[in-house]
Amino acid sequence: MQKIGEKIRILRKDKKITLKELADRSGMSVSFISNLERELCSPTIENLQKICGAMDVSLISLLDGKHWNSNVIRAEKRDILYQQDGQIRYESLSFGMGKLEGLIIEIQPDCVYEKEWTHSYDELGLILEGELTIEMNQETYVLKEGDSFYIPSMSRHNLSNRSKARCRSYWVKPVLDDHI
Repeated sequence: MQKIGEKIRILRKDKKITLKELADRSGMSVSFISNLERELCSPTIENLQKICGAMDVSLISLLDGKHWNSNVIRAEKRDILYQQDGQIRYESLSFGMGKLEGLIIEIQPDCVYEKEWTHSYDELGLILEGELTIEMNQETYVLKEGDSFYIPSMSRHNLSNRSKARCRSYWVKPVLDDHI
């Protein structure tokens, strides 16, 4: 399995972006990105969101990047794309084909992300369990089980679970690229 730093380096080179350009676009240092590409440090989800935004790719395609040969993925076969113990987990619902990508985001209780990010694609989702707070464009939305949401492209947003129970949410976005 290809490591995240290697994927970032390959994608950056495919897009003909220098380390300096990626650093400028993402607001991170050249040394951090270089260390990340060489697997000398680990990224946070916020770092990955910034890098994906700077290269105009989805987080799902960067983390997953695999192509499935079926129209069904069993729950026990889903890949964990990203996990920060005790805080957040991303599970892939993507098939590597078609025009949509999906994921389940699980956020543990009292987990607050204050850093905002943007991306060039729309997202929509559904709260499967628990409570999710989305701050978007200076508005705060507290969503409960069964509520749905829509995040337009280029909207500054962040996610939190300020409740005492875990939150699981389902997210869908369009496929932007097919070369990772």
